Amino acid sequence: MSDSSSSDIEELGINLQEFRMKRQVRFGSRKTITSTKKDIDLLDTPPELDYYNLLNKGIAILKKDKENGETNKLKLPLDVKKEGRKTKVNIREIAEILDRDEEHLVKFTKNELVTDGSVKEDGYLWLKGIYLKTDLQEVLRKFIENFVVCSICDSVEDTSIIKDKRLYYLKCDKCGGRRCVGNITEGLSKKSNTKPKLRGII
Repeated sequence: MSDSSSSDIEELGINLQEFRMKRQVRFGSRKTITSTKKDIDLLDTPPELDYYNLLNKGIAILKKDKENGETNKLKLPLDVKKEGRKTKVNIREIAEILDRDEEHLVKFTKNELVTDGSVKEDGYLWLKGIYLKTDLQEVLRKFIENFVVCSICDSVEDTSIIKDKRLYYLKCDKCGGRRCVGNITEGLSKKSNTKPKLRGII
């Protein structure tokens, strides 16, 4: 007989502004390099290729979704239940929403929680041990920060993991940004209290 917890499906709200603030703290305040029109040679440059014209267009594109409030939050239907001495979570549904490889998310989750488990036919990951919903929330936040959200424009819907030689990169189709995420399993912690590390922007 199963001992189900009070774990009705609940949306996991992830505020992408938190990731932006954490990056600012990590990298520190950086001086902005400014230039005037006198510093830029505009001889024989078509109006559509004017530096400031292109800059304004780029900024407008990146901020379009933010102004509409579409990229401020990411919501996931996280369903965590306790069954005896095990915990199950709807890992397949989450992987599909994030558009990430299910096996990668499963391996990341097991490494972060330092446990073992397997995915059943219903798409639930059964983990050995009892874990709170907050434990799974923290794991997902780390995964999203490292392998989903673009560290330049904060996009989550236009990113993908690509392989270049032996390394994997998080590529953003929205702003063209790309950063190394290692060899796909690099960065998986052996201790649940390890802080996620943001890679350098390439």
